Amino acid sequence: MSSVTKEERKPSAEIAKRQTTIGKSVEILHILAEGETRFSNIQRALGYGNGTTHRLLKSLLDAGLIVQDPVSKDYLLSNEILKLAAKIEDGFAHISLIATREMERLREESGETVCLCKRVGLRKIIAEELASQHGIKFEYGKGYSSSFHSGATGVALLSLLDEAAVEKLLDKAELVQETPDTVIDRSRILARVAEARRNGYAVSYGEVTPGTASLSVPLQDGTSSFALTVVGPANRFFPKSMLEATLAAARRIEGAINAQRH
Repeated sequence: MSSVTKEERKPSAEIAKRQTTIGKSVEILHILAEGETRFSNIQRALGYGNGTTHRLLKSLLDAGLIVQDPVSKDYLLSNEILKLAAKIEDGFAHISLIATREMERLREESGETVCLCKRVGLRKIIAEELASQHGIKFEYGKGYSSSFHSGATGVALLSLLDEAAVEKLLDKAELVQETPDTVIDRSRILARVAEARRNGYAVSYGEVTPGTASLSVPLQDGTSSFALTVVGPANRFFPKSMLEATLAAARRIEGAINAQRH
């Protein structure tokens, strides 16, 4: 029987180098997930030289795990890594499965596209989407991401956090005006989040896509991560019955999640 010596069990210099590079790259992904997007902040958090930081960022760009904003030059997690992060978080698949049945019912009642959305760092991502069956409709697709603060969904997700946590996110972010109607004034964002906490929902018009309207309800499921959103053409929004149906669907999802936990 052959034996393996300690020396043979040690990784080769090439493997050790690769492992070190992977570790550094993962460190960058963690930094981006925490909301640092500027090169200088990433470099400072890593504690590496400019050359090493540039090489690591380039390798992540080449792999499609991060993207660089062509205007601001900030680095952001890519849609692919956001989708992966959403899938592997504890309880995500379970919550998605529970929500889908209620989303189907809400789509029938509202007639519009229904999304289950989640915040990941400084982005929000569509975890599940059921498109409206109208000929004229708006849909983004599962995995679509946008700035964490924009639209009814962004406001609803932020309302799940306390004010100090929201302030911290705003401190880290460069607030992008995705459309002429996107709210980027800090005081207005905080006021809208406070209103959503009081009301239990948020509404927006044309903040992510011109011509759309959105109604979003945060899910009080203990994760501080999900919101249920209805989106469609602004001229079809929104009767009182749509608000009532969306609030009821959110409460049923919360009830089902809590029942499964006990």
